[in-house]
Amino acid sequence: MATENSLATLLRALQSPASEQDASRLLDSATNLLVLLSNPSNVALLTAHILSAPAIWGTSASLQILARVISVFSSSSGRLLRSEQTSRFPYHSDGQRNLSTDEWTAAVAKGTAEGSPWSRTVLVFTGLLQGIKNHGGHGLNARQGTKLKAALVKAINLSLRSETQRSPVIDLSIVVALSQIFDLLDVQEKMVLDHESLLPMLVWAVFSSCEGLHQGYFLGTIDADIIEGAGKKFDWSTKSHSYLQLQFTATGPLVAVLGRLSRLTAFSVGQVKDVVLLARTLQTLTEFSRSLSIQWRQNKLSEIDMSEETMFLADETLRIPLPLLWRVLRSCLYAIIVILTSYTDRLLHNDLRVQDDAPSSAITILKILRNLYFISSRLRTATISQYTFVYLVAVDVLSYYPICSEAFLREIQPTDYGVIPQHPLDRCLDLYFLNTAEQLALVLDTKAASDLLVVAASPYLGIDGDQRLLEAFEAAHSVMLAVIAAPQNVDLAISQFESYTEVLFRVFPRTLSPRQFRVAIKQLVRIASPPSLISEQRPFLASALLEILRLRLQTASTQPIGSSITSEEPGDNADSMSEQAVLLLALIDSLPFLQLDVLEDWLWNVAKSIHLVRDLAMRHACKQRFWEVLSNGEMDFGRAAYCATWWSTRGGGQMMLYGKDIDNFEPLMSGALKESCKL
Repeated sequence: MATENSLATLLRALQSPASEQDASRLLDSATNLLVLLSNPSNVALLTAHILSAPAIWGTSASLQILARVISVFSSSSGRLLRSEQTSRFPYHSDGQRNLSTDEWTAAVAKGTAEGSPWSRTVLVFTGLLQGIKNHGGHGLNARQGTKLKAALVKAINLSLRSETQRSPVIDLSIVVALSQIFDLLDVQEKMVLDHESLLPMLVWAVFSSCEGLHQGYFLGTIDADIIEGAGKKFDWSTKSHSYLQLQFTATGPLVAVLGRLSRLTAFSVGQVKDVVLLARTLQTLTEFSRSLSIQWRQNKLSEIDMSEETMFLADETLRIPLPLLWRVLRSCLYAIIVILTSYTDRLLHNDLRVQDDAPSSAITILKILRNLYFISSRLRTATISQYTFVYLVAVDVLSYYPICSEAFLREIQPTDYGVIPQHPLDRCLDLYFLNTAEQLALVLDTKAASDLLVVAASPYLGIDGDQRLLEAFEAAHSVMLAVIAAPQNVDLAISQFESYTEVLFRVFPRTLSPRQFRVAIKQLVRIASPPSLISEQRPFLASALLEILRLRLQTASTQPIGSSITSEEPGDNADSMSEQAVLLLALIDSLPFLQLDVLEDWLWNVAKSIHLVRDLAMRHACKQRFWEVLSNGEMDFGRAAYCATWWSTRGGGQMMLYGKDIDNFEPLMSGALKESCKL
């Protein structure tokens, strides 16, 4: 009787308009009462009133109230499942039998059929499935669970197609509901969803709504709150409006589940058949990424290089606000990458590749990645497989269209050619240009390669020890090697070969690491050796480069290089090698590319030069590398056979191992004494 009285009281209270705080208290009471009711009709009655009560829906319900409605049925179903599994007596204290989970769920479902809007029905079914999920997925029989999921999918589709019941808050509630139960649905149930209507709602909710990322406007409010404090360091107070706004964004109902929402959006992208709708989605991502990039440039934080943050930012800023900002920006990047992965997958499989749209789509993707590069460059996204997949597929698609490739590079080229910009964001964009230009160097004609790539890379080639420019320095050298290696750039490669070689010797070993120097020399020798077109016009170019190496190692430093400014591969012992040893290793690395008519001369040169290395450990490493080149398959069959003959019958092995030329030996019996012996 007490339960019925409580029900009657609650139903009367629900009929009167109430504030959001009072509505929340009424929903708390409904949560407790739903579990105690033993009559299915009362459960259905209370459910129907919750979905139509003026106290909850009389005014424009907030997203928090809608989330509380989900929580009511999630908590109630969870408590009922726990009670059913732990109680040995299926009766209330007043002697009435408890409802089973199936009976209670059926009663709730019946209450949703009392004419309530479909969007509210979605909240109820979401709460039921959420409660079952939180309880480990047990409680309902398989048939009941399948029916519940099917009913939820149907309610979502009907809600999406009902224009009269739609509002921004309702749309957000559907998005929140789907984010919570999407992983519980089977693939077939996911595919039944009306993705043509769902995708625009998801993209708007995540990137444009106030409860989502709101076009990144949280980034634009930060600059006004960054002030110069003690010690001339900039301080971003944790009490400032922008930081509180950032906290609100980070803990919002959508950003908190951004990972799940991005996977849901990516699935919709994979199912939508309307190409125009997909193009609009890509355009929305472009606008969002551009908004982030523009607002970041207008922020004082963008003027501080990552390596200089401890010098110019206050300790509290480094400890609290800045990590939160980068956590939100990282979430933005990951969400976009997940969505682009689904789009790129369709692009790769020719699902969207209309002849005219393929390069346009690839360029749009690359522009999005460029706008977000101030985030991804900080996070070292080379280790993120999805980012790499999206980037390389877009570049690969674009490379099939040389004219579009050149037009894209001209669009994103550095604004000040021949000059290293002062602003960190401009240097970041230069790095993106260099990395992308390297990938497209093979499809550009000689004029474009000279005007775009060589000019953009030149300022970064000769930097001396500036940590801020290290990545751009490495990228610039990669671009130059790509330009010189491109077969259509023979004349350009010949004109740049000498100057680039001088740069290499100038920056090694101060800036260029031993590994990078060896790779560069090896590639230059390969490019200048037959069957390269360069070797036809300059047949002695490779030998000249090796001769420079040989002469320089005779006077090079014999002291270990130590820690290089550039990073080495894990396990690389290059820091323990001297400049002389590294020059010799570069010479050894180049042997597999030499023609047979010059190979023997350079085998003897290497064998003699090894004994110029006085340190025994370094000399052993050089000998070991020489033996690897001769025996591990780096050479083709003809060169390998020639080297075997040189080693065994021409005295090469004797020279390499002992430093003596066999031609200078007298023919003596084993154990014989020379004339000069004093015994």
